[in-house]
Amino acid sequence: AALEATSSRRGHGGMAVPGGDEAKSRKARLSAASVWAIVGVAAFLSNGLRRVLPAALLPFREGLGVWGWLAYVVTGVFFAYAEGYRGFQLRFSPLVVRRALLLDAQQPAVRQVLAPFYAMAFFHAKRRRKVASYALILGIAAVVVLVKRLPYPYRSILDGGVCIGLAWGIGSMVAIFVHSLRTGRAPDTDPCLP
Repeated sequence: AALEATSSRRGHGGMAVPGGDEAKSRKARLSAASVWAIVGVAAFLSNGLRRVLPAALLPFREGLGVWGWLAYVVTGVFFAYAEGYRGFQLRFSPLVVRRALLLDAQQPAVRQVLAPFYAMAFFHAKRRRKVASYALILGIAAVVVLVKRLPYPYRSILDGGVCIGLAWGIGSMVAIFVHSLRTGRAPDTDPCLP
């Protein structure tokens, strides 16, 4: 019976949830801060999408050869799977939504005001998660700088894939947020709180 009680209190990855309050902590609580967190992260990702979209659409005006179009499609499929599905839908989006839904009136004002950054785990998170969040942003910035230096059509091919990944990420985050509000349950993922 003790084993059953312990296993019923296990969270994501089989780790025991302190105090057994998983059901309570997974309740989806809508607040102005949680909406601000999702809108802010979506705006951040949309800005990136807006910046790379013109280069990604250039092949539709300038044209590509058969091998160029094949590379464009293969890159798009790769980014849809690697960045969109695996990176965003399975990892980043559930984390952002879970942390956003923890924001309520009882949270400190700084977390509510900086809700998008809190949701992305830039602060008030486990050290490992913060390092991963900052490394991800710095890595993306480095890739953007390198890709901008590529000539046509290589830049356009890569930017096309990035657009697909970012659009998938925005869509999955919003869908997970809406689903959580409809079901009343936050995603079953570790919010990486300290």
